[in-house]
Amino acid sequence: MAEHRDKRAKSSAFVLNPVDEALQRKCDALLKSLMKRSQGVHFSRPVEWKKMGLLDYPKLIKDPMDLGTVGDKIGRNAYPRLEAFVNDVRLVWKNAFIFNAPDSLYFKAAKTLSDVFEKRVEELEKECESVNAPTLDSMERCNILLMDMRANPLAEWFLDPVDHIALGLTDYPQVIATPMDLGAVHKKMERAQYISVDDFAHDARLVWQNAITYNSAQSMFGVVASILAQVFDRRFALITRSATADPGCPIPDRPGWPNFQQKKKFYDLCTRLTLADLNQMVSLVQRGCQAAVQHCGDKEVEVDVDELDQETFNKVMQFATSKTKSAKTES
Repeated sequence: MAEHRDKRAKSSAFVLNPVDEALQRKCDALLKSLMKRSQGVHFSRPVEWKKMGLLDYPKLIKDPMDLGTVGDKIGRNAYPRLEAFVNDVRLVWKNAFIFNAPDSLYFKAAKTLSDVFEKRVEELEKECESVNAPTLDSMERCNILLMDMRANPLAEWFLDPVDHIALGLTDYPQVIATPMDLGAVHKKMERAQYISVDDFAHDARLVWQNAITYNSAQSMFGVVASILAQVFDRRFALITRSATADPGCPIPDRPGWPNFQQKKKFYDLCTRLTLADLNQMVSLVQRGCQAAVQHCGDKEVEVDVDELDQETFNKVMQFATSKTKSAKTES
């Protein structure tokens, strides 16, 4: 557990995507392109709620933000990393989502600009990755991703468990079989309870899926959850694409191939096989999936379990299971 805590501390100290002069110019250009769009006029300056008679605006909107203010902050070098700039822009959309109905002009304008913005941010993230890829292992990068998702203004409603009793959502337990929130994911991460990056991703995605399932994709919560899901998936893709260079990280599960849990069970079984049994198992692999066999010398071979197709894996798994059962019976 101490090793995992040290890794978490290292992740917290690592600065991902620092804003240098070149990235600052790109952020400024992106912001100006948003303001030039027809929808941008609604968000280019602070909402004049007194002038417009929107007396409930300050009650609902606790953190006002507009694109003009973001531009001023760029000019003052107020953003130490890309995510800080991105989250201020997301705060503009969040406020529009809160104050306006999903079928209103302002809500739709904010959603349109959000879609455009996130696509451009994806390009910036990929550029940062290619120029300054972090030297952290995949689970540490997942921890950074989790911290960024929790800091995302749109994630406000997903940080803690849904208090369905206080909210009067009496049908929530019937609709949502497995509740999940980012706070729970954070606790599991801190306790090193995720054995693979895919276990972490499963829980994080469950947060968005539950929101969409219960509220519908067209509701405010559904729209926000969909945006968060897209942000998470593209950031997670950057992590899994670099997983092959990370010897401590399992290869992500692939449809039609053995998953991580199956491979882990297989490894455990192999530790209990005799040398004769292991040699026989290698022969099965050579007959069924030659690509998984690696020659390490004249008389030595290794089996790369990640290259085993599902059919061959099932055969060797059955073989290993039967041999370990036989050993137990004989003992």
